[in-house]
Amino acid sequence: MNDPAPNATTQTPPVERVPDTNVADLDAIWEQEWQQKLLEAAIERVKIQVSAEQYQMFDFYVIKKMPPGKVARDLGVSAAQVYLAKHRVSRLLKKEVQRLDTEMG
Repeated sequence: MNDPAPNATTQTPPVERVPDTNVADLDAIWEQEWQQKLLEAAIERVKIQVSAEQYQMFDFYVIKKMPPGKVARDLGVSAAQVYLAKHRVSRLLKKEVQRLDTEMG
């Protein structure tokens, strides 16, 4: 015996086939994306406030997660300079994120 062909009265309406998303999930996604954009904007502003060498040490060590000894060897600097660059750039970055969040938020 043949099954009856589906028609408009037996199919689920398209709107009911859309998965239900939790508003809290959307808020969390929005917040995460907002924080990422703030960080990206802050990084761009901080880059022009520090030397290229300092930013490169910070980038390799903090963002790319390279060991400080490798950063020091690769860049021909001491490990102390790597730690100092991390400290200085991190401090500026935190201030810039706070400033941008206040301005934009």
